[in-house]
Amino acid sequence: MVKNIKRAVRNFIIGKNTYIESWSEYRQVMLSGQFTLLAMLVISLYMIIDSYCEVYTVLPVHIGALGLLGITIYLHRIGDHCVANYFLFPTLNVLVFLLASSESNATGAFVYFIPVAIGAFAVFNYNQRNIALAFGIFSFLLFAISFGTNFTLLPYRNYSEEEIQMSIAINFSFAFPSTLVAVYLMISINYQYGKELRESNRMLQKVNEELDRFVYSTSHDLRAPLASVTGLINLSLNNSNPEEVRSYLGMMHTRIKSLDGFIKDITDYSRNNRLNIAYDSVNLHGLANEVWESLRYSTEALGIRFINELPESLIIENDARRLRVVFTNLLSNAIRYHDHRKEQRYIRLYHQVTATSFSFHVEDNGQGIAPEIQKRVFDMFYRGNESSQGSGLGLYIVKETVGKLSGSVQLQSVPRQGSTFSVILPIRQMER
Repeated sequence: MVKNIKRAVRNFIIGKNTYIESWSEYRQVMLSGQFTLLAMLVISLYMIIDSYCEVYTVLPVHIGALGLLGITIYLHRIGDHCVANYFLFPTLNVLVFLLASSESNATGAFVYFIPVAIGAFAVFNYNQRNIALAFGIFSFLLFAISFGTNFTLLPYRNYSEEEIQMSIAINFSFAFPSTLVAVYLMISINYQYGKELRESNRMLQKVNEELDRFVYSTSHDLRAPLASVTGLINLSLNNSNPEEVRSYLGMMHTRIKSLDGFIKDITDYSRNNRLNIAYDSVNLHGLANEVWESLRYSTEALGIRFINELPESLIIENDARRLRVVFTNLLSNAIRYHDHRKEQRYIRLYHQVTATSFSFHVEDNGQGIAPEIQKRVFDMFYRGNESSQGSGLGLYIVKETVGKLSGSVQLQSVPRQGSTFSVILPIRQMER
């Protein structure tokens, strides 16, 4: 129930199909939108009370304020969030001034300047603190004019003692919770900033640890093939047998191919960390076929049947470059560790959709992975055994790339039966 209300409010403020990349910007927009809706609610309640009391003097002012606040919501929906804020706070300040200056100070209408000023500091971020300060000063100046002078733009309204008491009760009943909401919104965003800072520190520690492993492992994995090729060259130079030289050349090609694959893995890892997400319409069936075509003619892939059960019409909004990296590494892994003893070797690709997520699965009937090492296969530079020809980066890159897309990857495997890698992405990224 609460989630549905939050989703409805979010869709009303920025639109159902709108996605804001930065969380901090999204939070500011939602703060501004929620503050606008709160102001519209308070104004509507005052209109109901005035209508009940048959007081219509300020009705046009209330209607005009609702119209301007409606424009604020519209500006958020079309993406002009900064302009929306510049509309919001002058509107609220002027509205409070018009009402407070046209009635007795005893009614306490000026108390609304407090939540308006606090709201400005809640909505504008640290880099915009001077703007928030300007709006706060503007609120104070209008308060001073309305409280300390007789200046008014509306006809002055005289209230009886009983009406003043009722106005005090109404004004404080509305202003107090409005102030609490503004303060709560500030506390909420500060908590999130603190949470992001802790997450950044955690990620920094993780990067430092990975950097140490990266330097050690890459120096070894780059030098080993080069040392092997150097040795084979020396053997070839001192050998006059054409057959043996041809054999040495084949070994050199294998080592260079291994080195090229390792460098490609490093490049994919670097790009995933460095490049922003570029959302585009991606046909998963076609993308998977393209990746398979680039791999199927390798010696290891001979005899393996590729079964692509992804619908040809399936289109998702996602990063095509990163999804290609994921498919390439998962299919390469399935090819590399297939079981030579089985006659009907296959790699099967299919998908599933739930209420909250979309997933695609790469299933094979290869060697499978022992339970005791399944949790480690996604670690950087982890190799299941000494004879492994991979770089130890492939599945780690899959995990990091999918994580960059706000998804996750899971493994189910039975030794000598096969493995299934499942990539789960948020349902919001699915187009049809």
